[in-house]
Amino acid sequence: MPTRVDALRATLRPWRRRLVGLVLTWIGLSVLTAALGLAPDVPVLLAILLAVALLLWHVIDHTAPQHVTLWPLVDGDFSGHSRGNDFRVTNLAGRLEAADTRREGRESVVHDLHLQLQVLIRERLFTKYGIVAEEEPRWAQSVTPPELWDLLVGLPPPDLYRPQCLDPILRRIEQW
Repeated sequence: MPTRVDALRATLRPWRRRLVGLVLTWIGLSVLTAALGLAPDVPVLLAILLAVALLLWHVIDHTAPQHVTLWPLVDGDFSGHSRGNDFRVTNLAGRLEAADTRREGRESVVHDLHLQLQVLIRERLFTKYGIVAEEEPRWAQSVTPPELWDLLVGLPPPDLYRPQCLDPILRRIEQW
């Protein structure tokens, strides 16, 4: 059973470097002011350092570069697996095959594919041009290939699940 000290340690683990740096700076500043012959007010120095550190940490944490989310291609560890081991890919492949060969769940597959393709197009717009399509539709339309723009703002083709329809769209997104 974890104790309160263990819970506190686990909570502060990500902050360990910052807190150790703050304490060492506080001790160093207190020793330096005492060595200079000044009478350091140690609690006030700690309060000032803590306020400056909190402000600095807030600025650092909120101005760090934002990265595009990368999804892992496989579940778990990256070594020894291929793309086909990802349950999402396997599930999608099964649904596409069922829709194409056995005519099962076509409407839901088209709807789900359309949503995913729209997400890919929006991410590509933002990553490549820094444009959010809903905020700047004219700019987005001007830099997006026409067939992808139609897919983004319009209805999907009813046979989107078919490989001969889906493959050119995916290739166009990759090449764009």
